[in-house]
Amino acid sequence: MISLNNISVQFAGTPLFDDISFIINRRDRIGLVGRNGAGKTTLMRIISGQMEATTGQVASPSGSSIGYLPQEMHFTSQHTVINEALKAF
Repeated sequence: MISLNNISVQFAGTPLFDDISFIINRRDRIGLVGRNGAGKTTLMRIISGQMEATTGQVASPSGSSIGYLPQEMHFTSQHTVINEALKAF
């Protein structure tokens, strides 16, 4: 279970979202949908621990891990995309 409690995020004094709270249970499957700039990526970064909210807290069970695949990847490899994909096999 992941719990977000009273999360608020502001950029340069402008609120992106304010005082949101929700729980994600173990078997929940969630779709995060919204217009560009609504805060979807920011929210995912907060849940994954890559970013801190202006106020509020995120709680998850000790020993748990949260996976997050960003929408924009930064590669340091000189391989082609197909060669990188083939490395999985």
